[in-house]
Amino acid sequence: MKKISILCIVLAVIFALTACSAPKTGGTDSDTKPTQAAQGDSQPTQAPAKKKEIGILAITFTGTPIAENEPAVLALEELTGYDIKLEFLLNSAYEDQLNTRMAAGNLPALVAITGKTASVISYCRAGAFWDITDEYKKYPNLAKANEIVMNNISIDGRIYGIYRARPLGRNGISYRRDWLQNVGLEEPKTMDDLYNVLKAFTYNDPDKNGQNDTYGMTWCKWYGPLDQISVALGAPNKWKVESDGSFTPDFATPEYMDALKYMRKLYEEGLINRDYAALETSDWTKDFQNSKSGVHIDVSDQAWRFQKKFSEEMGMPDDIVWVMGMPEGPYGKRVLPTSGHAGFVAISKNGAPTEQDMRDALNFLDICNTKEGQNILNFGVEGVHYDLTPEGYVKRRAFPQDPMEGFNQFMTNVVDGLLLMEEMQPVQKRREEVILENIPYCVANPAEPLTSDTYASKGAQLDQMITDARNQFIAGQLDEAGFKAVVDEWYAQGGKQICEEYAAAYKAANK
Repeated sequence: MKKISILCIVLAVIFALTACSAPKTGGTDSDTKPTQAAQGDSQPTQAPAKKKEIGILAITFTGTPIAENEPAVLALEELTGYDIKLEFLLNSAYEDQLNTRMAAGNLPALVAITGKTASVISYCRAGAFWDITDEYKKYPNLAKANEIVMNNISIDGRIYGIYRARPLGRNGISYRRDWLQNVGLEEPKTMDDLYNVLKAFTYNDPDKNGQNDTYGMTWCKWYGPLDQISVALGAPNKWKVESDGSFTPDFATPEYMDALKYMRKLYEEGLINRDYAALETSDWTKDFQNSKSGVHIDVSDQAWRFQKKFSEEMGMPDDIVWVMGMPEGPYGKRVLPTSGHAGFVAISKNGAPTEQDMRDALNFLDICNTKEGQNILNFGVEGVHYDLTPEGYVKRRAFPQDPMEGFNQFMTNVVDGLLLMEEMQPVQKRREEVILENIPYCVANPAEPLTSDTYASKGAQLDQMITDARNQFIAGQLDEAGFKAVVDEWYAQGGKQICEEYAAAYKAANK
């Protein structure tokens, strides 16, 4: 295993130029053997002779998933030769419902896994998902998967799925560029500047309608934005390795408390929505889209989604929304990276009970990683979802509602560089710049490739303790001493063992 301390640097090289991954072309034999490498980008893919059903469970963010007769689904069925049965669960409830489905043994062949949660680790160890460590490299496209990222999704050194690739420096801040101009401020360079922008967006009438009807930033029950803020303010990315090799969780550090105090200040002054702890991720973007809030901390590509909606549905100029990386904190510029992945697509033994079923699932994923497969999953069907300009760029068609919503949530993208290119708007070009600018400042999570038995059995309960305490502190229902008392209880209830197990695994990996 590579030294974990150099993870961020290695991934930076691999993903530096990656905004969206793209596949290499391939073909398949009719008996669903591993696909054969294509001779060129235009080489057609051969599908299995007989259609075999393959079920897929994935994520939807709107609650209105793609229809079974959607042309993109039909096109992927034609390409792969499989009868695709899609099932979607709302992102905000996905993890809970997935746990219920795993417990009931009610899963299709392919399942989108959002991360190595305690439940996922336990069910992988219990044999609920196929161990594909010795299988996936038999498929020419899947074999191109990055070994470091595959190691990051491994459990006990074994591989249970194909990662959903993501650019390392993907995170960022979307903001209303016109509002910033209206309040007479510049793009924030420091975290203090960001606070001043949020305050101005709340109290200085940024939309110039003469009413007190805006606020700074919409937040929701998902804690991703807090993770970005805490790292920017000096906290570790999930875990800190002390000089003696011991592990300390981020929430037990003084820098994390600084981040909580920062968020509490925003909450107390009305700069974020007061219902954030109950706000589902499906409703997270609505106030920004409706010009009620002006800052959104998430992935940087959200800026283009916002701008597209403003332009196409509201007829607003194409420079309303802009994007930036996290501002500097007291310890310089620090960025929360992705892990090179957003979880993985696993093969369930419920939905794929035999070895041949497992190989069919891998074959399907391999075809999805061809040029044709990735373009269908990402763009849909030419002449239906997009058109090609004379220069060969993709021009997406406008729809009142995205007909392919959720379709790309089982994309793995393990081969990059072959997707069709879109003619990018200014905000999209800026997003690409932000991704590259972020990379030198990424803070790696040292526990990313590690597992803990205690976390596997108690992690969900322990995580909830911290989530509840965090929300209570931000809302002013818990003081600093009270939060530290919860952290102490976390250690007592199993957290100490988790720290020790991660430390032992880290030491073993870095011998």
